[in-house]
Amino acid sequence: MTHSMTSWLATFAVCLGGATPLALHAQELVPPQSALLENAPVTHVSDEVVSPSDMIPAVPIATSSSNYEYAESAAMSMEAAGAPCCDPKKVAELNKKAASAYKGLYYDNDFNYLCDPCYDGCLLGEDLKRLCIGDCGVLDIGGEYRARYHREQNMKPFLSGNDDSFLLHRLRVYGNYQVNENIRVYGEMLHGVSEFEEVNPRGITENYWEMNNFFIDGKLLETCDGAWYGRVGRQELLYGSQRLVSPLDWANIRRTFDGLKTFYRSDALDIDAFLMRPVRKSLYDWDSSNQDQTFYGLWANYKKSELGNVDLYWLGYENNASPFRYQTVGSRVNGEKHSILYDLEGGYQFGEYQDNDHNAGFFTIGFGHQFKEMAWKPKVMVYYDWASGDAVQGNGFDQLFPLGHAYLGWMDLFARRNIEDFNVQVTAKPCDSWTFIAWYHVFNRQDTDDVPYTLTNNPYPNTTPSGSRYLGQEIDFLAKCQLTPRSDIIFGYSHFFTGTYFQDQNALNPAVFDGDADFFWTQYSLRF
Repeated sequence: MTHSMTSWLATFAVCLGGATPLALHAQELVPPQSALLENAPVTHVSDEVVSPSDMIPAVPIATSSSNYEYAESAAMSMEAAGAPCCDPKKVAELNKKAASAYKGLYYDNDFNYLCDPCYDGCLLGEDLKRLCIGDCGVLDIGGEYRARYHREQNMKPFLSGNDDSFLLHRLRVYGNYQVNENIRVYGEMLHGVSEFEEVNPRGITENYWEMNNFFIDGKLLETCDGAWYGRVGRQELLYGSQRLVSPLDWANIRRTFDGLKTFYRSDALDIDAFLMRPVRKSLYDWDSSNQDQTFYGLWANYKKSELGNVDLYWLGYENNASPFRYQTVGSRVNGEKHSILYDLEGGYQFGEYQDNDHNAGFFTIGFGHQFKEMAWKPKVMVYYDWASGDAVQGNGFDQLFPLGHAYLGWMDLFARRNIEDFNVQVTAKPCDSWTFIAWYHVFNRQDTDDVPYTLTNNPYPNTTPSGSRYLGQEIDFLAKCQLTPRSDIIFGYSHFFTGTYFQDQNALNPAVFDGDADFFWTQYSLRF
């Protein structure tokens, strides 16, 4: 930084004029929703997130002995410079908060650690946070650059026999302006580009300089334990495990909605009620709401149950163009008891699909254990994912707006519809900077009267219900290096072993590809 943290904080305090804690940060105005994800099944209970571009955790800062020694040295340096004498443990905790400041939704980012005089770090982008706008609030400016290379063999689109190599770029820039302790305005732009493709790019890879978030929110009512807030405008949604509602960060462009939301935040309970329309991408024009579709619901998250983290939800999804009308009710419990990790989720879906009654469902059962005393601290999780199909094609379970990438294989070959997936995941950390994951899947059709479905929830092209249930197996490998608290690089490889279903389909229709598929990718991301 160009000036000491002490003088910067003094200027900051004058600008605040003695304002109460969020007078300036969304921690009070909009407490982080990332707590909904902190126990996500593909990751550790406390320090990993389910973001598809961060399938493994950012490295906790100041948790190892070397980092603690660094924190102690930093505290001594601050004391020698005349700054307040700080407990090394507190400095280490502030460094940890700095490393985890970026959340799954950037409007939940938390930079309150900058307001503590014991923080003397210097991370990329911090000079653009907590900027005083005269007597009219505080502004945060930040974003992310991400680049990812794909080498796909027989994957695009969906086991078609085509090969492709391409490079994805994505830039996100946001501004978070807190007018006062009750009102906030947030805006975020996204620019996504795909280069060097030989096959037509997927619909989730490109969008030029679009407003992904633009809303105003404010405090409506304070209660003894928390507060109610309201929000109106364009906004991303992320709930629970992201199996049903996700901004889809793995994609080069993120999913977003236009609408209204009211929400309650407290230490123990979060409640959201929303009414939205999905935003429809337009590559060369401004994106607009899809007037044919409506998405609404209630989501409650209880964080202090003896069982762990508990979600209860009701979600409605209507499409006048298709047409269909679905209601989904479900619940999720995840946590740890007696050294056993568990993740249980399920839902029942009912309504109408075209001229047919709709009755469908899904569930996930996951159990595991982390061997904390062993080298590399390996964690083993075993899952069974099930989602119904139907003899009427398209009338199986509708996965709504999911992050399928985080659960049903990183090759993104199947939707959460007419699917059974038995899978085993092993995670290991040889050191603070590196994390390795290996994941093995066995896929079958749930209903032999229905076809398999692609990630976009559409039937696999040129297929019929005839033939075997066995779709195939997938093995995924991933290695992530946390370069700094704000940057990382990931290497991934996946292979799909084609099952007898596709071989049977090829015998009926030679247009169906029945060979194996490969996927190599590497990604670099930098947050600022």
